[in-house]
Amino acid sequence: MNSFAQTQRTITIAYGPGYANSNIWRDLHSKLIIPTEIVSSTAAQRYNPALILIDHHLLREKDFANWRDEFPEAIFLCTDSVDVDADLILENELPYRQTCKLLEMACYQWVLKSEKAERARLRDTSFRYLNKLADISISLSAEDDLMTLLRKILSEGQNIACCDAASLFLINEINDNERELVFKLTQNDSMDFPFEEMRFPLDESSVAGYVALTDSELNIPDAYLLSETVPYKFNQSFDKRTGYRTKSIFAIPLANKQKEVIGVLQFINRKKARSLKIADEKSALAYTLPFDSDINVLLQALASQAGIAIENTILQNDIKALFEGFVNASVAAIEQRDPTTSGHSFRVADLCVDLAKSVSLSDITRLRNARFTDSEVRELRYAALLHDFGKVGVRESVLVKEKKLTAGSLEKIQYRILLAKERLKTQALSKQIAMYRNGGFDESRYTDIDRQLQNDTHLLDEFYNSIVEVNEPSILSQDNKAMLEKINAYRHGSQDEELAILTPDEFALLSITKGSLSPTERKEIESHVVHTQNFLNHIPWTKEFQNVPSIAAAHHEKLDGSGYPYGMTESEIPMQSKIMTICDIYDALTASDRPYKPAMKTEQAIDILVQESSKGLLDGDLVKVFVDAKVFRVIDSKEYADSSEFSSFSHHPCDFDLHEEGHGHDHEAHSHKSHSHRD
Repeated sequence: MNSFAQTQRTITIAYGPGYANSNIWRDLHSKLIIPTEIVSSTAAQRYNPALILIDHHLLREKDFANWRDEFPEAIFLCTDSVDVDADLILENELPYRQTCKLLEMACYQWVLKSEKAERARLRDTSFRYLNKLADISISLSAEDDLMTLLRKILSEGQNIACCDAASLFLINEINDNERELVFKLTQNDSMDFPFEEMRFPLDESSVAGYVALTDSELNIPDAYLLSETVPYKFNQSFDKRTGYRTKSIFAIPLANKQKEVIGVLQFINRKKARSLKIADEKSALAYTLPFDSDINVLLQALASQAGIAIENTILQNDIKALFEGFVNASVAAIEQRDPTTSGHSFRVADLCVDLAKSVSLSDITRLRNARFTDSEVRELRYAALLHDFGKVGVRESVLVKEKKLTAGSLEKIQYRILLAKERLKTQALSKQIAMYRNGGFDESRYTDIDRQLQNDTHLLDEFYNSIVEVNEPSILSQDNKAMLEKINAYRHGSQDEELAILTPDEFALLSITKGSLSPTERKEIESHVVHTQNFLNHIPWTKEFQNVPSIAAAHHEKLDGSGYPYGMTESEIPMQSKIMTICDIYDALTASDRPYKPAMKTEQAIDILVQESSKGLLDGDLVKVFVDAKVFRVIDSKEYADSSEFSSFSHHPCDFDLHEEGHGHDHEAHSHKSHSHRD
């Protein structure tokens, strides 16, 4: 049977009692064929034969179809007197050489059939593994949280290798000349135990260190039987502490795209079945297997994917940290420009995030489609943090303008009034001296001149006091307006040189009906939104954050088109901007860091938001969610920057949403009174 011998496969031939006396079985014992007599299908099952010779005795137990169903992988031979559709027919009268040839052919046919089935199985297995690796690759590439990614890598490795435990080590660069190995994560099917990240020097003394430094794999059948000649040792401390028994180990390096080793994957105790538990040395020796080459190839593929996925995730996290640092630095720059409102941007961001999440959970019909993804929530957060960055483009003199008059103007007015007083005194004295010179001294006339001087001086004092009062950013009353016009009309000096108390610009500023800013200055404050958008447009945002500039630019828009800078209407304003507007106004009302007004109570601020929504300025459904979900509480339990050390005045742009002309809000009086209260 030379052709069969070349296959080097040992198979069993089972034959019925009718073939027991054949002389051929004596010679087959020295071949790769093991002949075995069987009297029933039960006996055949014990040997799982490749070739079965069916005779009448075996057919009496069950018909041929049942034999084939029970042994689908076997080749059947029958006598020619049996009327069945067998694979081959063996005639009792065949010559010896022909019989051997026939058996050889049957065995060879079984080998070919088995090899074909094995190739098909391997193809199916390879296809399943390739699909699995593809799924793993997609899953790993989609994960941006490092620890979740590492857990996925270990879990998938355990599934592939059917192993009890897995560990992951990452290399950390301490400086240019020193690196360390970080024991980042471990998983174990057989036991739970507290895990703490550990760090140790990167050298060849440990299994993981050796793999990392040499960029090579280690396949260790038994960790307790390492050769004395290898430089690495297995650390048995965990086993001694827990009673566990580590036996087989497969350690493989993790490399990045540049083929640099960034870590080590270590798989421990490959098992006969994943469900088996390894509690002690006995179970470890009974259940564990060495890692074979087929499994190792798959683990190598996993390690290749894992190394790149880890590098990408770390890089993404570094970029996120860098961007977070940039945003925080930008907010710090805003607050340095206006330290009296420090914490505002962070509070608004926290309120926006919580309101967006609450909207996603809302059952309000109109908001059912407003479900924000995690990326959209982060986009809103960045827009909220940077929404006031444009304040850096507002002139300092406008930003810190506390009174209606510009800095130094009141002192100039006071100087003019003092000058007017001196001129009045000079004029009065000149008249009295003239009386003496002309020899017509009249005591009554002299007294009238003194009285008139006192009245004129007192009037100038009233002028100054009125100017000081009107200079406050409070509502201009009719009485004050009349006095202001009187002051503006006043002139002193000779006919050739009549001097006024107020310049036209000063009169215009003092005539501001409420607040301290002129229309031009108010426009400049409002321009902070355009400055913000221009600044944000220069940042190369990724696709997921590309709407940050437009969201931030619309946070002062109102649904009725009365907002600024573009006068957008409800359909034009992004939903995230509507959210930010509500949160921005709420914080402007309740902030305790404004030196020029006390903070409103939550109830008052909510009433104002409801009023604004009822007038068609704010989104009523969003206001309802803000109130019902108690979004405002999110900032109650957090600590923000303390600006109590700053007492200087500074306009906050967001306050002006509450002081627009023509709205007649009840809360304006509160704000105006608070200005007076401060002073």
